[in-house]
Amino acid sequence: MRLAFPLLALLGLLAACSGSPPQVAAAPPSVSYQVTGSDVGQAGVKAQHYCEQFGRSAQFEGVQTTPSGNLATYTCASR
Repeated sequence: MRLAFPLLALLGLLAACSGSPPQVAAAPPSVSYQVTGSDVGQAGVKAQHYCEQFGRSAQFEGVQTTPSGNLATYTCASR
């Protein structure tokens, strides 16, 4: 667990630099990304890559409005 936090922090920094939606939370089998409006295109691509680590496919669950912005949430479903 101690290794997971720095790794997630590093991934978050890299994502912020790349211009793609930042990952907000990840706990298999789900992942959330901050998005602008309801544009989930890039978030969907990143979610698919995330879920593939576990041999699963990303399934869009929806966009939730929060005080810090909109979150697109995906679950990692069995193929």
